[in-house]
Amino acid sequence: MDAVGTYDYSPNDTYGQVATCPCHYHMPILEIGPGTGILTEKLLANNVGVYCNTPLPILAIEKDRNLYKLLQKRFKSAIQNQKLILINDDFVHLDFTALLKKYGFEAQKYRVITNLPYQITSPTLEILLEQNFLPAEILLTIQKEVAERICANPGKLSSLAVMVQNIAQKVEIISHFPPSFFYPEPEVHSSLIRLSSLSYPPKVEIKKLRRLIHAGFSQKRKKLKKNLANILGLDEVNLIWQKLKLSENLRAQELPAQKWLDIYKLVFI
Repeated sequence: MDAVGTYDYSPNDTYGQVATCPCHYHMPILEIGPGTGILTEKLLANNVGVYCNTPLPILAIEKDRNLYKLLQKRFKSAIQNQKLILINDDFVHLDFTALLKKYGFEAQKYRVITNLPYQITSPTLEILLEQNFLPAEILLTIQKEVAERICANPGKLSSLAVMVQNIAQKVEIISHFPPSFFYPEPEVHSSLIRLSSLSYPPKVEIKKLRRLIHAGFSQKRKKLKKNLANILGLDEVNLIWQKLKLSENLRAQELPAQKWLDIYKLVFI
């Protein structure tokens, strides 16, 4: 990740307290985009991520080559002592499941902590949620507007929100940050969001669900029925609407997240 997402932490910042609380989780940590290593230092100092089967408790993936070299120097001792493993690669194009397994990580037994560049929020979350290797929780800092949409109620939902809310049983905004919290300062406010109690809905192939949701949101100004008819056919969509007693005027952002599962079951099960 590039340096635009690097934190300038104060000693008592909310993100640092949540991320480094020793009693919160004793699990390995995947840190995406450590930047200059401000949060990494906090994680190492608090020994978070200690897990009996994992000799390398913090796995940090940094895309930027210059930042990677800086991190190598800054955490030379931690790397030598196998407290930190540092990877210079682009997470979006990385087989992260294979990488995590290589270093002893297990599904549902690791945490993800990341400060995401705003333009890759959706692809990063989709990767984390769709690879059948779910973490125990995800802590991420993203654009405030995106965080609020992820937590939104029907009427203001996005395709990403529907996906997240069908996998994370608990979605909460922990804190908001002004632009001055970052260096260099972005033009927008940010939020720390936590996704926890992650699991897949029974009998649901998550990639098929994503395709269905994306089709429904493909043209937001059009009615959901018409969008889905483009991929399912009008006759099938008419039957679905009759069975679920859905409004003819319904739009994708208005359908509750869990209702998408009802549509999925009628289409695929």
